[in-house]
Amino acid sequence: MNELHAMAAALMKYETIDADQIADIMAGREPGPPSNWQDPDSDLPSGGAGASSAESGKVRPAPETGVGGPAEQH
Repeated sequence: MNELHAMAAALMKYETIDADQIADIMAGREPGPPSNWQDPDSDLPSGGAGASSAESGKVRPAPETGVGGPAEQH
């Protein structure tokens, strides 16, 4: 059950999870961002030059459309 909650949290944060994140979760580690994650405030992928670990988990704000976040738009 803990692994399912960790996967749900990663999905809410990154909107996707990859095999490396699942491996981290199953091993009891906190998953990092997906390998293709790009910080919305930067042109660099997470973990690239200039990206700090505090910045790598930022989530894109919901658009100003009066509709909720990306999950609610589908």
